[in-house]
Amino acid sequence: MNRLLARTVGFLNGLLAIVLIVVGAVIGAARIHIVVGFVIGGIIGFVVAAIVCGVLALGIEMYGELTRIREALERSNLPPPPSAR
Repeated sequence: MNRLLARTVGFLNGLLAIVLIVVGAVIGAARIHIVVGFVIGGIIGFVVAAIVCGVLALGIEMYGELTRIREALERSNLPPPPSAR
């Protein structure tokens, strides 16, 4: 179930990035001259999307790496660390 949720969040993260860029461009076009506002708004939307979605992507990537580490440890048949007992 966790993997399904992680994949869903990953997909929604990409969708959120696109939405942020488009919304930034539309708001910029509405506030300033259409072409210039569209470009400036798109750039600002891209920066916001990179920050917000970048943080989410980092969390998703960390989850994936921790899952792979856990699976590798389970396959290695090593005893668990003392803190896990």
